[in-house]
Amino acid sequence: MDQLGNYEKILTHSCLFRQKNKEELKKLCSLLGGRIQDYGKGQLLLHEGDTVGQLGIVLEGEVRIVRIDMEGNERLFQKLVPSYMLGADVVCTPTRQSPYSAYGSQDAKVWYFDWMPGHEKWEEELERRLMEFIANENVRKFYRIDILSTKSVRMRVLKYLRIQCRKRGSDTVEIPYSREEMANYLCVNRSVLSDELGRMQEEGLITFRKNRFTLCEGVSSYK
Repeated sequence: MDQLGNYEKILTHSCLFRQKNKEELKKLCSLLGGRIQDYGKGQLLLHEGDTVGQLGIVLEGEVRIVRIDMEGNERLFQKLVPSYMLGADVVCTPTRQSPYSAYGSQDAKVWYFDWMPGHEKWEEELERRLMEFIANENVRKFYRIDILSTKSVRMRVLKYLRIQCRKRGSDTVEIPYSREEMANYLCVNRSVLSDELGRMQEEGLITFRKNRFTLCEGVSSYK
């Protein structure tokens, strides 16, 4: 897997290989083997209902995790950027059946390799890190459920921004979503979201420019 040598920095940012030195990383990549797959913009990586047999790590580009309803409407769940794992939450289940679809929102490159618990290739540390990643994903999903349990668009926005601010320890954050994607993520209409953001800024609750948001004094609760 000499090709992976070009992605050393990205791989060491992955939860699975964090803090591994160059030699350790090279050895692990060689043992795990696998394949690197290229995808074009809009190309499907995974379809809802597919059986997932391998873990993936995004090396280049961006991957969207979505659900698509019977009318073809897309609901955004997550955007995966380089170093993020794909399929970890599915491959550890008994059925390994994906509840979501995934596609490249731009040209993307993904490294796939087998998940082999108990195999000599899988060090105990790697299994622990995989479980850590899945646990963090469960926390992220809990926050999403909490956000969507609120009927008010304003409260959905505030809950989401407070979570992001708390993660970064700052009143100002840049979110990874365009306005359309933010509306999709919060399950609200884009025009309704834009109107509400405008009112919130006028009332001194937030300030924003494009995807950079600041929670004003008295609103932030990240500490």
